[in-house]
Amino acid sequence: MTPEKLQSIAFKWFETFNAKELEKLLSLYDDEAIHYSPKLKMYKPESDGFVTGKEALRAWWQDAFERLRV
Repeated sequence: MTPEKLQSIAFKWFETFNAKELEKLLSLYDDEAIHYSPKLKMYKPESDGFVTGKEALRAWWQDAFERLRV
């Protein structure tokens, strides 16, 4: 994958995350994606900071969006 394509995906990620568009955010991930976050490790220590797959990502990002509500 080219650096330009990777940059495009990164910009889309930030755009969809900031807009809290969960389904668009998830569309940027492979069905079996593995995601690591130190915040995930803090909130759910049993995960060791990892989630795998879109359903786990959906739950994680939905929870994150709810925590970010001001």
